[in-house]
Amino acid sequence: MGHKFQNFSELDFPTVTAKKSYIIKRNKALLSKIHESDGEVRVSHTDLHGPSYHIMGVDLRNTDEVEKKLMQAQIDFSLPTIFLSECVLVYIEPKHSINLIQWLASKFQDAAFVNYEQVNMNDRFSSVMLNNLKSRGCTLAGVDFCLSLDSQKKRFIDAGWTGCKAWDMVQVYQSINASDRHRIERIEMLDEGELLIQLFQHYCLVLAWIGNVFQDIEITVESRMSTLNID
Repeated sequence: MGHKFQNFSELDFPTVTAKKSYIIKRNKALLSKIHESDGEVRVSHTDLHGPSYHIMGVDLRNTDEVEKKLMQAQIDFSLPTIFLSECVLVYIEPKHSINLIQWLASKFQDAAFVNYEQVNMNDRFSSVMLNNLKSRGCTLAGVDFCLSLDSQKKRFIDAGWTGCKAWDMVQVYQSINASDRHRIERIEMLDEGELLIQLFQHYCLVLAWIGNVFQDIEITVESRMSTLNID
């Protein structure tokens, strides 16, 4: 059986949340998805608050401001909570990203932090990636945590999380049912299997947890995948 979320809150740059709030406010179909008969939707320049859905602009480097925003969203720190982060920590200076995840570990009783970002960033492929990003004026301030799966896990353990697991995206992809993988590959018309595997080797999924609610989550990989079965 599925689980109903009591509260879904999204934190991002104020410039991003301002655009999202504006779009939702002007779109009746989107607005109807977050509006409930016994609740109202409040919108400011950068934030949007529905009965159980919230978008808020904040600087994640400032944990005092993060806490203030979570309080505005009526987050219950005692309830099991999942944090989803997609290539976020890697753009934050290490001292600030560590401070953020330490603070989260100290505030929540049962929580999981699911982090998707780069890994194995110490080879020729990653060097090309970093140079391409740098040429566009984009630097990965937290890349030192992305050297290996072990360095990814150590970051959370050192910050006070109870435990941590990590898988590269080759392992994650391999855990998907074979028939579903083949269907996806046909839909996406993938014809560069080796290149995709190389890309998968440089991204990972990290699961850190506080308490014991989320500790048994596992990804089962039957065998190590070296190629894609692309027809």
